[in-house]
Amino acid sequence: MKVKVCGMKNPENIQALAKLDIDYMGFIFYEKSPRFAEHPVELTERIQKVGVFVNDTVEQILEKVEEFQLNVIQLHGHETPEFCEELNQALAKAGRAEVKLWKVFSIKSPSDFEGIEDFSFYVNGYLLDTKGQYRGGNGEKFDWQLLQQQKFSKPVMLSGGIALQDAEQVSELFKKGWIAGVDVNSGFEDEPGFKNITLVNEFLQNLRTYEQV
Repeated sequence: MKVKVCGMKNPENIQALAKLDIDYMGFIFYEKSPRFAEHPVELTERIQKVGVFVNDTVEQILEKVEEFQLNVIQLHGHETPEFCEELNQALAKAGRAEVKLWKVFSIKSPSDFEGIEDFSFYVNGYLLDTKGQYRGGNGEKFDWQLLQQQKFSKPVMLSGGIALQDAEQVSELFKKGWIAGVDVNSGFEDEPGFKNITLVNEFLQNLRTYEQV
């Protein structure tokens, strides 16, 4: 199972997290977020950098891709399939065609899954978060059993309110083939943007243990 830890901003905390067995580290470029990332960081190539954007322009996104050397763009706003197509073309023109796109969908009820597959031709993955007051970091879960009724053409990352005690259930969703990975954030923080490394490590160990059961 792929694991992403999102909302990183403190350099020392980032380097401590980079020693753990994670696949992606997320940086939020939404200025209203308390987890807004201001400074680029060096990471081992083993960990891919994900930039989180909310209704930014193609030009603004390309600027951050270069500044932070992003591997993945996560679109968390009202972006359309047409925008994703335009962004892909701009990435290719800039010589960054290898950068992947993920589209985020906020879920509360079955109707929120409508239209997801309209993006399938233009993105590499979907991230499902909980519909709430904020664009991410709400600390709430949607009903994960809703995933059983869906057929996704792209890998799905599960987000929204995930905490230490959810490792077993998340592993079950992965073993059923409902998700490809998990995205954690506020449930593992001592304060916004600062992760509790011990908690994250315990969660990772539990995930790996349950995966093998």
